[in-house]
Amino acid sequence: MFYLIKIKLSLSIFSALIALFLIYPALLFSQSLNIQLDVEPRVETTVEQNLDFGQVIGGAGLQSILPGSPEMGIFQIRALRTQQLIIQMEEVEELQHEDPDVLDSIPIELRASYTNFGIEDFELSTPLNSIGESVVLQTSGENPESEWTSLYVYVYGDVDIGQVREGLYTGEVVLTVIYE
Repeated sequence: MFYLIKIKLSLSIFSALIALFLIYPALLFSQSLNIQLDVEPRVETTVEQNLDFGQVIGGAGLQSILPGSPEMGIFQIRALRTQQLIIQMEEVEELQHEDPDVLDSIPIELRASYTNFGIEDFELSTPLNSIGESVVLQTSGENPESEWTSLYVYVYGDVDIGQVREGLYTGEVVLTVIYE
Protein backbone atom coordinates (compact mmCIF):
# COMPACT_ATOMS: atom_id res chain seq x y z
CA MET A 1 0.00 0.00 0.00
CA PHE A 2 2.88 2.34 0.68
CA TYR A 3 4.14 1.69 -2.84
CA LEU A 4 0.76 2.72 -4.40
CA ILE A 5 0.75 6.00 -2.58
CA LYS A 6 4.22 6.70 -3.83
CA ILE A 7 3.10 6.04 -7.40
CA LYS A 8 0.06 8.28 -7.00
CA LEU A 9 2.26 11.01 -5.58
CA SER A 10 4.70 10.60 -8.46
CA LEU A 11 1.84 10.81 -10.99
CA SER A 12 0.58 14.02 -9.34
CA ILE A 13 4.02 15.60 -9.43
CA PHE A 14 4.47 14.44 -13.04
CA SER A 15 1.08 15.98 -14.01
CA ALA A 16 1.97 19.23 -12.28
CA LEU A 17 5.33 19.39 -14.08
CA ILE A 18 3.69 18.81 -17.48
CA ALA A 19 1.11 21.53 -16.76
CA LEU A 20 3.89 23.90 -15.67
CA PHE A 21 5.88 23.24 -18.86
CA LEU A 22 2.75 23.91 -20.95
CA ILE A 23 1.83 27.13 -19.13
CA TYR A 24 5.34 28.52 -18.60
CA PRO A 25 6.14 29.04 -22.33
CA ALA A 26 2.81 30.83 -22.73
CA LEU A 27 3.75 33.13 -19.82
CA LEU A 28 7.28 33.51 -21.13
CA PHE A 29 6.18 34.58 -24.63
CA SER A 30 2.95 36.39 -23.76
CA GLN A 31 2.35 39.84 -25.16
CA SER A 32 0.46 42.78 -23.82
CA LEU A 33 -1.38 45.05 -26.20
CA ASN A 34 -1.81 48.73 -25.59
CA ILE A 35 -4.81 49.88 -27.60
CA GLN A 36 -5.54 53.58 -27.78
CA LEU A 37 -8.55 54.99 -29.56
CA ASP A 38 -8.93 58.63 -30.42
CA VAL A 39 -12.58 59.45 -30.82
CA GLU A 40 -13.13 62.77 -32.54
CA PRO A 41 -15.92 64.74 -30.89
CA ARG A 42 -18.61 65.99 -33.19
CA VAL A 43 -20.30 69.30 -32.71
CA GLU A 44 -23.19 70.54 -34.84
CA THR A 45 -24.49 74.11 -34.76
CA THR A 46 -27.87 74.96 -36.21
CA VAL A 47 -29.59 78.32 -36.59
CA GLU A 48 -33.02 77.68 -35.09
CA GLN A 49 -34.14 81.29 -35.55
CA ASN A 50 -32.42 84.33 -37.06
CA LEU A 51 -32.03 87.55 -35.10
CA ASP A 52 -34.46 89.91 -36.85
CA PHE A 53 -34.87 93.64 -36.20
CA GLY A 54 -37.16 93.80 -39.23
CA GLN A 55 -37.80 96.95 -41.28
CA VAL A 56 -37.16 100.13 -39.37
CA ILE A 57 -37.67 103.76 -40.39
CA GLY A 58 -34.62 106.05 -40.36
CA GLY A 59 -34.53 108.23 -37.25
CA ALA A 60 -36.63 105.73 -35.25
CA GLY A 61 -34.15 105.78 -32.38
CA LEU A 62 -33.44 102.86 -30.09
CA GLN A 63 -34.96 99.57 -31.28
CA SER A 64 -34.67 96.57 -28.97
CA ILE A 65 -35.09 92.86 -29.18
CA LEU A 66 -35.70 91.95 -25.58
CA PRO A 67 -34.56 88.71 -23.96
CA GLY A 68 -37.22 86.08 -24.65
CA SER A 69 -38.65 88.02 -27.62
CA PRO A 70 -39.83 86.03 -30.68
CA GLU A 71 -37.36 88.08 -32.80
CA MET A 72 -34.23 87.02 -30.89
CA GLY A 73 -31.74 84.69 -32.54
CA ILE A 74 -31.61 81.08 -31.34
CA PHE A 75 -28.75 78.70 -32.07
CA GLN A 76 -28.64 75.02 -31.17
CA ILE A 77 -25.29 73.38 -30.46
CA ARG A 78 -25.55 69.58 -30.45
CA ALA A 79 -22.69 67.46 -29.12
CA LEU A 80 -21.84 64.40 -27.08
CA ARG A 81 -22.83 64.62 -23.45
CA THR A 82 -19.97 65.57 -21.13
CA GLN A 83 -18.31 67.34 -24.09
CA GLN A 84 -16.53 70.48 -22.92
CA LEU A 85 -17.12 73.54 -25.10
CA ILE A 86 -15.89 77.09 -25.05
CA ILE A 87 -18.51 79.43 -26.50
CA GLN A 88 -17.72 82.98 -27.51
CA MET A 89 -19.71 85.58 -29.42
CA GLU A 90 -17.95 88.31 -31.38
CA GLU A 91 -20.08 91.06 -32.87
CA VAL A 92 -19.55 94.27 -34.78
CA GLU A 93 -20.22 97.60 -33.10
CA GLU A 94 -21.92 99.10 -36.15
CA LEU A 95 -23.99 97.88 -39.07
CA GLN A 96 -22.72 99.13 -42.43
CA HIS A 97 -24.77 100.05 -45.50
CA GLU A 98 -24.69 97.51 -48.32
CA ASP A 99 -23.33 100.19 -50.68
CA PRO A 100 -19.68 100.83 -49.72
CA ASP A 101 -20.00 104.44 -50.96
CA VAL A 102 -22.61 105.19 -48.26
CA LEU A 103 -20.77 105.95 -45.02
CA ASP A 104 -23.86 105.85 -42.76
CA SER A 105 -23.83 103.23 -40.02
CA ILE A 106 -26.13 101.98 -37.27
CA PRO A 107 -24.74 101.28 -33.77
CA ILE A 108 -25.59 97.81 -32.46
CA GLU A 109 -25.14 96.18 -29.06
CA LEU A 110 -25.84 92.47 -28.70
CA ARG A 111 -25.96 90.16 -25.70
CA ALA A 112 -26.32 86.41 -25.41
CA SER A 113 -27.33 83.77 -22.92
CA TYR A 114 -27.50 79.97 -23.04
CA THR A 115 -29.25 76.93 -21.61
CA ASN A 116 -27.65 73.56 -21.07
CA PHE A 117 -29.21 70.14 -20.33
CA GLY A 118 -30.85 69.93 -23.78
CA ILE A 119 -33.57 72.37 -22.74
CA GLU A 120 -34.73 75.18 -25.04
CA ASP A 121 -36.24 77.55 -22.51
CA PHE A 122 -34.95 81.12 -22.36
CA GLU A 123 -36.33 81.56 -18.83
CA LEU A 124 -33.70 79.06 -17.59
CA SER A 125 -30.79 80.68 -19.48
CA THR A 126 -27.51 81.97 -18.10
CA PRO A 127 -25.82 85.11 -19.52
CA LEU A 128 -22.90 84.33 -21.80
CA ASN A 129 -19.62 85.80 -20.59
CA SER A 130 -18.24 88.39 -23.03
CA ILE A 131 -14.78 86.77 -23.08
CA GLY A 132 -16.06 83.24 -23.62
CA GLU A 133 -17.83 80.64 -21.55
CA SER A 134 -16.54 77.16 -20.75
CA VAL A 135 -19.45 74.72 -20.57
CA VAL A 136 -19.66 70.97 -20.05
CA LEU A 137 -22.72 69.64 -21.87
CA GLN A 138 -25.14 67.64 -19.78
CA THR A 139 -28.15 65.55 -20.67
CA SER A 140 -31.66 66.48 -19.72
CA GLY A 141 -33.47 64.88 -16.80
CA GLU A 142 -35.99 63.55 -19.31
CA ASN A 143 -33.40 61.43 -21.15
CA PRO A 144 -30.35 60.94 -18.88
CA GLU A 145 -28.99 57.94 -20.83
CA SER A 146 -28.73 59.79 -24.16
CA GLU A 147 -25.25 60.06 -25.69
CA TRP A 148 -26.18 63.37 -27.36
CA THR A 149 -27.43 66.59 -25.87
CA SER A 150 -27.98 70.20 -26.91
CA LEU A 151 -27.06 73.63 -25.69
CA TYR A 152 -29.08 76.64 -26.87
CA VAL A 153 -27.66 80.15 -27.34
CA TYR A 154 -30.04 83.14 -27.42
CA VAL A 155 -28.95 86.44 -29.01
CA TYR A 156 -30.78 89.74 -28.42
CA GLY A 157 -29.93 93.43 -28.12
CA ASP A 158 -30.37 96.97 -29.40
CA VAL A 159 -29.83 99.08 -32.50
CA ASP A 160 -29.93 102.87 -32.45
CA ILE A 161 -31.39 104.09 -35.74
CA GLY A 162 -30.37 107.68 -36.38
CA GLN A 163 -30.90 109.71 -39.54
CA VAL A 164 -29.44 107.23 -42.03
CA ARG A 165 -30.02 106.65 -45.71
CA GLU A 166 -32.46 104.03 -46.85
CA GLY A 167 -30.99 100.61 -47.63
CA LEU A 168 -29.81 97.33 -46.21
CA TYR A 169 -27.44 97.55 -43.23
CA THR A 170 -25.53 94.45 -42.26
CA GLY A 171 -22.88 93.26 -39.87
CA GLU A 172 -21.35 89.97 -38.90
CA VAL A 173 -21.85 88.19 -35.62
CA VAL A 174 -19.60 85.18 -35.09
CA LEU A 175 -20.53 82.49 -32.62
CA THR A 176 -17.36 80.52 -31.99
CA VAL A 177 -17.62 77.02 -30.54
CA ILE A 178 -14.37 75.34 -29.51
CA TYR A 179 -14.55 71.79 -28.25
CA GLU A 180 -11.93 70.23 -26.03
